[in-house]
Amino acid sequence: MARLRLGLLGLLLLAAFLAWRAAPEVFWTLPAGAEGEALERVYREAHPAVFRVEVAEGPRGTGFFVGKDEALTAYHVVAGKREVVLYTAAGTRLKARVVGFSEPRDLAYLKAEGEGPRALPLGPLTPPRPGEAVLHIGNGRGEFLAPRYGRVLRLEASPSPFLPQGLVETSLPLAPGDSGGPVLNREGRVLGVAVAIGATEEGFRGYFTPLFGWEKTLEALRAGLEESWPYLGLRGPRGLTPELARELGLPPGGVLVGEVVLGGAAHRAGLRGVESGGVPDVILEVNGVPVNAFEDLLREVRRYRVGDRVRLTVRRGGQVFPVEVVLAPFPGR
Repeated sequence: MARLRLGLLGLLLLAAFLAWRAAPEVFWTLPAGAEGEALERVYREAHPAVFRVEVAEGPRGTGFFVGKDEALTAYHVVAGKREVVLYTAAGTRLKARVVGFSEPRDLAYLKAEGEGPRALPLGPLTPPRPGEAVLHIGNGRGEFLAPRYGRVLRLEASPSPFLPQGLVETSLPLAPGDSGGPVLNREGRVLGVAVAIGATEEGFRGYFTPLFGWEKTLEALRAGLEESWPYLGLRGPRGLTPELARELGLPPGGVLVGEVVLGGAAHRAGLRGVESGGVPDVILEVNGVPVNAFEDLLREVRRYRVGDRVRLTVRRGGQVFPVEVVLAPFPGR
């Protein structure tokens, strides 16, 4: 399996940035012939429906209208915000509020205080074919509503437990600022929403959350669905490697708790972190499944939903005991 370096578009790691800089120029090129002409036409017609998402701190990402005053973006673009500003191709600014979101799918539904210039039609019910040429419109690399061209490479891609599962992998050269932008086919229909980037041994990759077949999810978002990932509420948990275990004077194995966030699920369950001043807790199992790295812990926790109870096996000093935790959104969200 190819090794993968990944990060959310808004939190791009240096390794992924360098991989983008080294990516083959073929990822920039417009498909030749009829495909290229069709995608150029789609860009000219579609870009007025796309906007830049702005918050008090500055530009945050991209989004697009799907109705006269309704829009979609990636959830991580608006995470922690209830109101944002949409800066359109016409130079107008519209206030908008977040009416629904799904963190596991990285989607958010917005309601604007005013009508957009046009709406983009959502895609076909059937998925695209590998090799199909696609277009993305976004605000990466300091460019405003710029086109990106690429091809669909793989469906049902789940490259990391840190990302939504079941993404579509493409060769689109996405960058920070492109998050939330539409990925369109040659007919001008939206296939999905750009959410992540990465680099494999085969080259640079862009990922989008597909929208085909997700009509019920979109209806739920429009109606106010607020779906968060389940969290234990920890910062900096680390696998207790033999080297780290020797440094701390602990037996190796499991996941060192790190910092317990006030008000989170782990805090309410009484877990102790490094800030407690004593020996920090080590999580050995989640519902009987051993965990030895942060990725293991994340993967097991995300098998459940907010409100679910999970049983952790915890080592504290020389004692091993069970702790029941009620999973919750990350504190402060």
